[in-house]
Parts: sequence; structure tokens; C-alpha cells
Amino acid sequence: MDRASNTPQATHEVEVLPDRVRMVLVGEFDLANEQALTNWLVDAIEASPGRPLEVDMHDVGFIDSSGIRVLLHAHATAQRHGGSFRITRASGTVREVLEIVAVYRHLTGGA
Repeated sequence: MDRASNTPQATHEVEVLPDRVRMVLVGEFDLANEQALTNWLVDAIEASPGRPLEVDMHDVGFIDSSGIRVLLHAHATAQRHGGSFRITRASGTVREVLEIVAVYRHLTGGA
């Protein structure tokens, strides 16, 4: 499959829990859907200011620098709104990429 000619498929689900907001991301995240990911995360933060946002990445198969930039922006946005942000269950290549660029511990809260 030629990544350049195929738009990555990506979806999300949001669940508002008593103690946090949980977002589950599914698919591939890169420049092609950077704005959608930004919108999803910022909307979740702004809809529940001050609440922790937990982003489950178990079903994310690919992330590039654009996606990482969005996660870092969301982390900072959540803090500005008095909340917190952390990713959970990143695995495989996605976890490796986050570790290589030295943001995994920052985005997981050190987990």
C-alpha cells in the first residue's frame, strides 16, 4: 500500500467518566488527518475543562511527527485549561516512535 496516495483512516470515541474523559483513537495519524486529531482532542479538553483527558492508543497503528506534534499540543492545552493529559496503551511501532523521539514518558505521565 502506498502511504502517499492513501489517506489514513482514523476514528475516535469519547467517553465522559466521573473522574476523567477517555478518548479511544483508532487508525493512523499523520499529516493527512492532523487537523481532525487536533479538533477531536481540543474539543474534548474544552468540553470538560479541568478534567483529566486519557487517550487510549491501543488501536493506533501508525503515527508520524504531525501526530506527535498534536499530542504535545493537546498536553499543553489540557494544562492551560487546568486539567491533565496522558496517553495509555501505546504499543508496538507507535510506542517505539514515541520513545525514539523522547516523548513517551512525558505523554504517559512517566508510566
